[in-house]
Amino acid sequence: MNGETKIDPLLATKLHRPLADESHVLRPRLLEQLDRRRKRPLTLVSAPAGYGKSVLISSWLEQCNIPSTWFSVDENDSDLLVFTAYFIAAVENLFPKACRNTYALLNAPNLPPTDALAITLLNELDRIDQTFILALDDYHLIKESTVHDLLAAMLKHPSLTMHLVIIGRVDPPLPVTRLRARSKVTEIRAQDLRFSNAETKMFLEQLLGFEVDPSAADAVGKKTEGWVTGLRLAALSMRHRGDLDPKLLEPQVDAQYVMEYLFSEVFSRQPPEISHYLMASAILDRFCGPLCDAICPSEAEPFSCDMGSWEFIDWLKKENLFIVTLDAENWWFRYHHLFQKFLVNQLKRHHSTEEINTLYARSSTWCAESGLLEEALQYAMAAGETDTASGLVAKFSYQLMNDQQWPRLERCLYQLPREIIDREPALLALEAWLNVVWQNFTGVAACVKKMDALKTSSPPDTLVNVKHVPGQYETLKALMAYFAADGNSALAYAQRALENIPQHHKRARLFADLYQLGAYQMIGQLETGLSMYQQAMGRQKNRNKDYHALYLGALGLIYWIDADLIALEQTARSLSEITRDHPLPPVDSFTFYYFGTLQYHRNELEHAEKKLTEAVKLHYAYSPMNFAHGAFALALTLQALGRPDPARETCDSVIHDAIETNNTDMLKVARAFEAELALRQGRLSLATQWLEKYNTHPFVPPFRFYMPQLTAVKILLAQHTTESRRRADDLLSQLTAYLESIHNRRFQIDVLALQALLHDTQGEDSAALEKLSQALVLAEPGGLVRPFVDLGPQMAALLKRLINGNVAVHYAGCILAAFKEEAHRTAPGPSDHGFSPNHSIPPASDHTVHSPCSSH
Repeated sequence: MNGETKIDPLLATKLHRPLADESHVLRPRLLEQLDRRRKRPLTLVSAPAGYGKSVLISSWLEQCNIPSTWFSVDENDSDLLVFTAYFIAAVENLFPKACRNTYALLNAPNLPPTDALAITLLNELDRIDQTFILALDDYHLIKESTVHDLLAAMLKHPSLTMHLVIIGRVDPPLPVTRLRARSKVTEIRAQDLRFSNAETKMFLEQLLGFEVDPSAADAVGKKTEGWVTGLRLAALSMRHRGDLDPKLLEPQVDAQYVMEYLFSEVFSRQPPEISHYLMASAILDRFCGPLCDAICPSEAEPFSCDMGSWEFIDWLKKENLFIVTLDAENWWFRYHHLFQKFLVNQLKRHHSTEEINTLYARSSTWCAESGLLEEALQYAMAAGETDTASGLVAKFSYQLMNDQQWPRLERCLYQLPREIIDREPALLALEAWLNVVWQNFTGVAACVKKMDALKTSSPPDTLVNVKHVPGQYETLKALMAYFAADGNSALAYAQRALENIPQHHKRARLFADLYQLGAYQMIGQLETGLSMYQQAMGRQKNRNKDYHALYLGALGLIYWIDADLIALEQTARSLSEITRDHPLPPVDSFTFYYFGTLQYHRNELEHAEKKLTEAVKLHYAYSPMNFAHGAFALALTLQALGRPDPARETCDSVIHDAIETNNTDMLKVARAFEAELALRQGRLSLATQWLEKYNTHPFVPPFRFYMPQLTAVKILLAQHTTESRRRADDLLSQLTAYLESIHNRRFQIDVLALQALLHDTQGEDSAALEKLSQALVLAEPGGLVRPFVDLGPQMAALLKRLINGNVAVHYAGCILAAFKEEAHRTAPGPSDHGFSPNHSIPPASDHTVHSPCSSH
């Protein structure tokens, strides 16, 4: 890690079952009930604070004969993504990598809808072949409905292997009534948890260390109504005073009163070092010895303490106070929530805001040094140290990027005030990368513009001088230059970026390597770019399998631009080999997308449908545009197979997703494709309505399946007017110059084919055949068929004339053979343009059969 602090994505202590102390009383009647109903999908333990809910379930799991796991919920887990990450981590404590696909979705640019997430998770849980128990403690702290919706969806069709235990102070908003009616839930409530007289006597004796008179135990039990916290307070009072305050023992007594009593009767009598430790540690959601030492160092006011931290923790345990052990190693602890709240109130009563902020700042420093990013950030913000907080995000950001923890990076970044982000280049760079992943290039441009302004105005002591910021800035500038079709500037920026980005910042270097390759391709030096890119990719092959796959996945985009379907297929096969034993949903999404699009272009429609269906299923695994263009390819495949209604539904799913996620860039492209599909289905008026509102400029380098400007040309040709042909000719001329300038062979094929149709319509036979010949020269190495077949009968007639002239006889003949296949599955239908609708044909076998025009 180059000496950098390693950060962990999750707090392991939240996944440890709390251990019962020596005063714990076994409760056979409840344990037997839990065992007897273990095959039900849910156990609900619901009771107010202090009834021993967690201790009961912990002791049950300790003696249970099947595997169990635990997740202690806190206030931060109301976030659906965070909750699901911990839920998965709890499962994977027992069954490593059991929920790998679901976890991958959590790091995708957009979190799937709750139902989709639940289905993926349930499917993976069902593949676990061993029964197990998962306990969710303190579930009442969940406030967001999305988390409840996730569990409700899972309980609707519960896993056959997982028994879920939910522990909380109130009933959760889950379908408990329905489950109760079907005898699918075990319920344990306050009346079940109250101690019997015998249990009360045993509990008091274990706490006090001497035999308790049965009548005294009965009296205390009646007064407390078996309330465990009341019994504990009774024992503490007897230990310290020898008598009882009757008001203390009422179960209905206000918790604040109980804690005030505890302070006045117990803590006020403690030496200063104990009081200091109690109040100082109150700000901590969890603590260990070294962290306590950090916030209460000796000879450091206002919380100096000569007492050792572990001595303090031993005192807490000896006094049987409200402390919970969080791990088997007895390293991490926390206070009971009510007790912590009381201590915080005492802290605020006796110390100033500045003194309390000092505690938060010390805690933040220790957590940062220990790699506990979220806690360090939380304490820095609580201390009001926003500069420290922004420095933490900048410092640890490269690790989050390397691990592709985009949602976690987003959460950390946006905890910071907007004005802090806008004045720090390092933070703006992070926001820009998030926008790159979201495919929001308008957002990228806004971030880069702000960085440009700060580059000259920032003082030398700001984060602009963080080591990796210049390289990130130059990579982003390379991206902007690439999308402005300025290949030379993109290359210069990418090369400078690779000089400045540290080797261990792998994700930023991948971006820089990719834009360098894209720039070389754009200026017509693809072989040079490939050589350098493959060297960079080779360095990852033995070092990091995930990154080698990511490099390969990005490489396919360049082969697509170059219309090199052979190299694209080899890339897809290599990706498939990598993920065969090492599933990586983001890489799988590329694999299926590449296979599906190249099979569509080779007219292998049944195989294309299967692959593209899988690509669309991985909707949330990687790029939103991967989903969109995969869906476009699937829609055209379905259309070619004579299934227009599913084709429209597939297109509509992209529009719906773009609206739902407020992705304006995707929505613009999806509306264009909607017009493309309408044109192919004979709905020219709908397509024309889109064209009337569409602005064909600016041109953006196309590197995926679909280019909207080509739809505009097709609609203009279909209108069959002198003016529409003039406009089509003008747009095609502009596209020709643009695509040639950026060396985009793939879409040059489409433009040349459309120019051939235009010349043919205008009676310019030799020009039409010349343009078609040029298109075939570019298409033949990759064996592309559909770009010609999709243009309909007029293109078939042109191909026949080309063959009659003894030009491209073999390849043109192969494409004509595909037209004949099309005729077998296509029935005549209404069409007011030159593109024929398609109808279904029987599915082919699962074995890939390459088009006769394929060059291998």
